[in-house]
Amino acid sequence: MMRPIIEEERVQTGRLARIGSILFLLLAVTACSSSATSRPTASLRPMASATPSPRLVTSSAGPATPSPIPTTRPWGSPRSMTPATLKPGPAMTVARAGQATVRLGDGRVLIMGGSVPRTSKCPMMCEPPATASVEIYDPSTGKFSPNGSLAEPRTGGDAVLLDDGRVLVSGGYGEDAGWLNTIEIYDPATGTSAVVPGTQELPVYSTVLLLADGKVLIAGGSYDNCYTTSDATLIFDPASGGLSAGPQMAKPRQGAMATLLNDGRVLLAGGAYCIGYLTYMNDNAELIDPSHPLSRSTLLVSPDPTTSTLLSDGRILVTDTGAGCMTPAVSEIFDPGTEKFTPVGPMSTPRSGSTAIKIQDGRVLFIGGEMNSTCVVVDTVEAFDPDSGTFQVIATGFPDLSGFSATLLDDGEILIAGGSGSGDWNYSMTAASWFIKP
Repeated sequence: MMRPIIEEERVQTGRLARIGSILFLLLAVTACSSSATSRPTASLRPMASATPSPRLVTSSAGPATPSPIPTTRPWGSPRSMTPATLKPGPAMTVARAGQATVRLGDGRVLIMGGSVPRTSKCPMMCEPPATASVEIYDPSTGKFSPNGSLAEPRTGGDAVLLDDGRVLVSGGYGEDAGWLNTIEIYDPATGTSAVVPGTQELPVYSTVLLLADGKVLIAGGSYDNCYTTSDATLIFDPASGGLSAGPQMAKPRQGAMATLLNDGRVLLAGGAYCIGYLTYMNDNAELIDPSHPLSRSTLLVSPDPTTSTLLSDGRILVTDTGAGCMTPAVSEIFDPGTEKFTPVGPMSTPRSGSTAIKIQDGRVLFIGGEMNSTCVVVDTVEAFDPDSGTFQVIATGFPDLSGFSATLLDDGEILIAGGSGSGDWNYSMTAASWFIKP
């Protein structure tokens, strides 16, 4: 179903503070037609267990065939939810929001790029500067330390950990808030990064995903500043640095959610597409098989998701948490065996732009975001139980932040780093961090 965008909206709420889902569409519309200090002292208040209302880890071991799970299977009883706690962590070396993060194989966490506070007065219609700085959090020392820099200042980008330990960084915006259509490879061992030759003209706002064979899928995007949207995919080989054609998508997409299934296929869902400088949302999903570039994909029905999370049993939880604090939250489970979606939930608190992260016991936590219809920052953490298909708030008191990063550590805690408070976006980034213990 076409939903024309007739007001200034931006996409990717969970990445950039207050830019969220509004940034992409604002930039699309404007390009196509030519917040007080954050609160690092907030405490998380555990919630007693109650009856709830009815960025993908891949393995170098290769794909496995999932067992089909009947979509009509009976749900189990809601599990007892352990209250979550939050404690302050060490300060980063740089106050930033909208950074890309990745957990390395040794458990350390890279914090790359992002937007940093302006050092001068902001003129009208300005954006905060992007940084190329990189730092690393080491759980063994409990400290952040500088670790070189990216090749280009970049905020709102994506990071993919490659099989050889290097990190592919792509997308986002540069120093002048313009689209970046390059990819670069960062080496954590040396703290250096370089733009990959031949990738300077990639589509902007494409979807990037590590495949089972170690190659990288680059799906959709726009080559002409949102006059049109591509339905093509590319395959990047980190070993050779070369690009090749991938499967053609059933629908043009930019900014879609992508999740690698256990059998090697990819679920692409939602995103937007442009026709003559008008932007529409894709309220659908499709499957592609990267191992068969000439195969056609299957169009499926789903909401326009803003999160897509692979569950422990091979199914996928997709949620439409809304854009611009307007759309009620909708959640569904996709079953690869039946290739169908089943509604679950609803969420305890409808929210826009929350961060979804699967924890070690198989639940999916939703952190932060903005309350739909009011745009008030949600201070709760709630958990989705895949056994019962229900959501439950497990804590309140999350800081007034957006644009933070959330990374699951080896010990099961979640590192929350940076972000921006409710003050002026040009100055309200924080260097603070916190740990959530589910």
